[in-house]
Amino acid sequence: YLVTGGAWFIGSHLVERLVADSHRVRVLDNFSTGKRANLVDVVASPSLEVIEGDIRDGKQVERAVVGVDGIFHLAALVSVQQSVENPYLCFDINARGSVNLLDAARRAGVEHLVLASSAAVYGDVNAPPLREFMQPKPMSPYALDKLYMEQASAMYSALYGMDTTLLRFFNVYG
Repeated sequence: YLVTGGAWFIGSHLVERLVADSHRVRVLDNFSTGKRANLVDVVASPSLEVIEGDIRDGKQVERAVVGVDGIFHLAALVSVQQSVENPYLCFDINARGSVNLLDAARRAGVEHLVLASSAAVYGDVNAPPLREFMQPKPMSPYALDKLYMEQASAMYSALYGMDTTLLRFFNVYG
């Protein structure tokens, strides 16, 4: 498996589990928010490969997807405030970077992708519970770019037969 953002909080726990379950795992992380220390328990494993790279770099992504059976896409700019302050950076990472990954996966023949989205796509909903069928109303560049990623993954699934699963995370903590 390839885990983008594999040195961040969610990604590092997923990597630990995949390695514990005897899977070969490749991590692609630029370490802007992820930490090598998060992988300390598995870094010596012969089944783990860590690539310091960025999903915005098409060539690095192409190399990272070679030979993988599935991808967990967790790399992202996750700060809503930072997305408001720098919407282009957010788009570059969350939208364009995700399409880099989807297209490289398509060309490499990777059929299974799990992509991390966000409950932020729903906007400011004052009447919980939220339901998947609710109309998205993104209210930040971050939310808009996550919704774009969702739509791009649906398009890749429809056009190219890729099996994509989206996870709309709410408040993740640990």
